[in-house]
Amino acid sequence: MKIFGRNQYFLLILTVAATVSCGSNASNTVNVTTVNSNTSASQPAATPADGSAEVQAAAPELLIADLYKQHDAKKSPFFQKKDRALVDKFFTKPLADLIWKDSNGPLGEMGAIDFDPLYDGQDFEIKNFAVDKGEIKGDTASVVANFTNFGEKRAVFFAMKQAGSTWKIEDIKYGRQGSLLKMMKEHFASAPANLTDASVEFQGRYRVGNTSCTVKPVKMAFEIKWAKGTGAEMFFFKEGNIFESEESDGKTNRFVFDDVTYTSGTFYRGDGKTFPVTRAN
Repeated sequence: MKIFGRNQYFLLILTVAATVSCGSNASNTVNVTTVNSNTSASQPAATPADGSAEVQAAAPELLIADLYKQHDAKKSPFFQKKDRALVDKFFTKPLADLIWKDSNGPLGEMGAIDFDPLYDGQDFEIKNFAVDKGEIKGDTASVVANFTNFGEKRAVFFAMKQAGSTWKIEDIKYGRQGSLLKMMKEHFASAPANLTDASVEFQGRYRVGNTSCTVKPVKMAFEIKWAKGTGAEMFFFKEGNIFESEESDGKTNRFVFDDVTYTSGTFYRGDGKTFPVTRAN
């Protein structure tokens, strides 16, 4: 065994350290570049590599592509009678409520959707289908689905709203022919003339200002019992989303709801005072 003197041993350590240091610098430059490159490549586009930024919502066009895929596979959120969660997956609540209501109306009654809502027709032979990249503005986006139907170029427009890390559809527009939301609102605005639909929705317990009431369908009217007070007050469907009480001393009380699901609105008392209304159950 070769024995080094103290000076020789110290010189050897310095030499080795200098060698390792020089080699380490050159090696780290390559490794850092490689690691950064690999990290960026392995991370999904919507996931921050360093964890310091917020997770972004997936591209809105992905939801539209999935909607068409489910629709073509006969697993559409339209015409659903069992799976409400599937409807809520694709649509904002106002539109989802209407789609669900339309699907679960009285048997044998024609609903608002009497055509294919994704291909804007009753008969079709679809070719050259494509979903464009979404145009995002803040928490809203628009996506266009293009295709030809029997050789005619068509486009369906989706208005979308961001909900957390996901996108949902607010409306489907068909150019000059209007939109799905408008079509359904118009349908249900006139439909409650058949009291069956109104009675399904306008019942239960409501908060009215700082009190509450219960609503119960009774024949062709609605019995309202207030939490404060005795007896009952009878209301009748009037028009649109309005229910009005029997006249008393020339005055009537009215419920005026914001939409056809009767979940929120305003109560107009006969003396002119108004109170916010929300469904309590």
